[in-house]
Amino acid sequence: MILSRELAGGTVIQERKLADSLGISRTPMREALKRLEGEGWLVRLTDRLLSVKLVTLEEYLQALGARRMLEAGAIEIAVKRMDEAMIDSLQAQLDTLREHTKPSNVMHWEFDDNLHEGIAEATGNAIVVRLIKELRNITHLFETQTVPPRLLPGISEHQAIIDALRKRDPALARDRMLIHLECVRTGVMDGL
Repeated sequence: MILSRELAGGTVIQERKLADSLGISRTPMREALKRLEGEGWLVRLTDRLLSVKLVTLEEYLQALGARRMLEAGAIEIAVKRMDEAMIDSLQAQLDTLREHTKPSNVMHWEFDDNLHEGIAEATGNAIVVRLIKELRNITHLFETQTVPPRLLPGISEHQAIIDALRKRDPALARDRMLIHLECVRTGVMDGL
């Protein structure tokens, strides 16, 4: 609901009302909310109140800058370690996304997560994986709260990243990742 923009940044979460609207009991709702809070999607206001995290422009730019540093290094390692089956899977997912005339935001973000998290995981470094995931949560929240997703430019940039992974070229992969993240920044800033 956060990614689909049904719950905007700053929205106060009422556990009972949300559970009722989704047709689930409060116990699984409470567990889901705890998990979302732990992942940084929600912030605790009081003992009983949570809200959807509202990310500022400054936080967004700092998180995106940190992602540039981490993901550029991560892809240089991943390009040597990622197996062909994973690259093929990413390509198939991107092809499926490309085939949809109007892919949903959820489809786009699912692929985006698989690509960026797959690259992080291929480093074999659990701390890098965790940090990239946390930073992506911040940038993702800001993007869903402020601007429409950049589906078409993102597809060509992601294709360039997959092509660089397939070529096993660390310098090319690093350049493609940096170009992609700069295009994300530019697209968001232009959309404000």
